[in-house]
Amino acid sequence: MKKTLFAAALMAASLSPATVMAQDLAPEVAAALTVGATVFGPNGNEVGTVENIADGNVVIFTGNNRATLPANSLGKNDKGLLLAVTKEQLDAFVTQAAAQADAAMAQALVPDAEVYSSDGVMVGTVGEIDGNNVTVEREAGPVALTKDMLTADADGLKLYMSEAEFNAAAAAASGEAAPAAAEDMTPAS
Repeated sequence: MKKTLFAAALMAASLSPATVMAQDLAPEVAAALTVGATVFGPNGNEVGTVENIADGNVVIFTGNNRATLPANSLGKNDKGLLLAVTKEQLDAFVTQAAAQADAAMAQALVPDAEVYSSDGVMVGTVGEIDGNNVTVEREAGPVALTKDMLTADADGLKLYMSEAEFNAAAAAASGEAAPAAAEDMTPAS
């Protein structure tokens, strides 16, 4: 299972006053931040390698885990890019966050639980759960998903897609016409 972590960003950033914390990326960090760049920890040892850069975030692969962090949590010195935590600490953060996410999913993923899109629209309820497969019951008919298409938080189950994307994917899978999104069905004023 891929372990990806966004929450580690907060932990990592909070551990380091030396980490660049400004809203904008420091110019020296921006110049050094490339896919494949090595990231070092506070002790000078390698933490991992930059795998992806997008939307102000950077994915660092430690060799064991992938952690998604804000790019401005990185600093720079003569050796290269710096992170305020060691490889061991970052791996521990990722493992802890993954365990918490798994526990939240296990608690939330039950029959009849409501499923929401990423834009906050209820798209159906959980029907059958069979291993990694989940059936979402909806008015237009059931949709089969895998658990990795869902996340769980304090508000319940959410898809990693908007209502429109979910409806389009369900329509494509079943050959039906995609229903209009809820906001598209409101009368014009």
